[in-house]
Amino acid sequence: MCIGSRPSAPPRNLQAEQQQKAQAEEQKETKKTARQEALQTKVAGIRGGTGRRSLIRSSGGGMGYYSEYS
Repeated sequence: MCIGSRPSAPPRNLQAEQQQKAQAEEQKETKKTARQEALQTKVAGIRGGTGRRSLIRSSGGGMGYYSEYS
């Protein structure tokens, strides 16, 4: 047993480190673009107002005012 010696660290693999950094950057970019696309769709949904619609002829809200069976 050697009291004063330390185990040596394994040799660094520079190529693997560079590859990991490149993958991290790529993931960052994909997250950024996904965030931008989500924001654009949200803004587009807010801007797309309903406008003026007829309650009788629309597919959803008119059945309370107009019924074919009455």
